[in-house]
Amino acid sequence: MGSNNLKLNEFKALHKALTKNMPEWFSFLVMGFLVWVEEKFIDHRIKTEVDGAIKKYEQIDPPKVVLSEPVYSETGDGFFDEMRLSSPWMAQEDPSDSP
Repeated sequence: MGSNNLKLNEFKALHKALTKNMPEWFSFLVMGFLVWVEEKFIDHRIKTEVDGAIKKYEQIDPPKVVLSEPVYSETGDGFFDEMRLSSPWMAQEDPSDSP
């Protein structure tokens, strides 16, 4: 069983050092563990790099937050008037049937 399942040279060297003069079943178990650790390591490295790149980009060109004005509407008559504030992307609701 070679170190061809591992992607990083550091993990390949670690596997070779840990399994030197060991039974094949031990080498297999170590390989499985190292593949799992290597995947976690690569995921963490990618997340760190991407988060850092996003942070640098946001310092150069900060994101612009655009909030749309709410839509104000009144329905009903007399004592049972209703006033509503709704988001602009929501369709206007029909007036309530409440008394």
